[in-house]
Amino acid sequence: MPNWSYLIARLISAIGSWLDASNLRNRVYQLDEENEILRTALEDVQRMDPEGRIGWYAKETLDHIAANRK
Repeated sequence: MPNWSYLIARLISAIGSWLDASNLRNRVYQLDEENEILRTALEDVQRMDPEGRIGWYAKETLDHIAANRK
């Protein structure tokens, strides 16, 4: 005779894990989109102020990001 409480607990655990994975995947996609927006903003700042201090900071940040992505 199967232990029904054990099977139900396993089923609930599996459903919970599936939901957590789905939420995590959605969060990763959201963060990826936010990072792309921020990267684009930094590129725009760098392009608009290539010789100024803010442009320099934007370039340094983009270089730092590029170095960490490797």
